[in-house]
Amino acid sequence: MDNPLLAYLDADAADLEARWQQLQAWIDERFGGEAGIEGILFLIGVQARGRGFEPDLEKEAKERLIMEGAYCVFETLGVYERVGMEADGHWIWQRRIDHPPNLSVEQQETLLKTAILRYFDNQRDLSDTHEA
Repeated sequence: MDNPLLAYLDADAADLEARWQQLQAWIDERFGGEAGIEGILFLIGVQARGRGFEPDLEKEAKERLIMEGAYCVFETLGVYERVGMEADGHWIWQRRIDHPPNLSVEQQETLLKTAILRYFDNQRDLSDTHEA
């Protein structure tokens, strides 16, 4: 059986890039600076933790927030599932789907961008529901 993540690699590259540019412009406007993939994952990790931004975090804590963000975005593709919470407020994740083997750097980036865009689409859907 084929890995379901492979379907995301067949997406329209021009559409993906256009949506990615729109997201980066929104982040730039909202947070006052350009953010790459790691910066966006950090912001998502901060949000997932639910305690707000803490400016004096150690490098290890920042790296953990980036990983938390990666888990959150890959949850939208069905790769991970939240199964609990640690005492320090970090989610416990369980892998549901393995990443396809031997992906190029470009393919890995495509999956990450797709997952990030889907995450933000889901967040907008949730905020639209709360406003109704």
